[in-house]
Amino acid sequence: MKYYSISFPGEFGQHVDEIWSEDQIIDSYYKYWSGKMIENVPSCDLCRKNCIEDWCVVHWAIEVPKPDWLD
Repeated sequence: MKYYSISFPGEFGQHVDEIWSEDQIIDSYYKYWSGKMIENVPSCDLCRKNCIEDWCVVHWAIEVPKPDWLD
């Protein structure tokens, strides 16, 4: 399983870093993403890999090693 890091400003201006697993991305994004793909892209490929790649682009995510705290 791969992991991805995203950074963004928090509600009170703080710096927020999150690490997402591929499964977390699919669980939270696939339904929305696949619906938009079906609406807008003829003959779209709704595979897991494409969903994760698009999520990474939208969130400016970078792949990171598995966090130690997950062991």
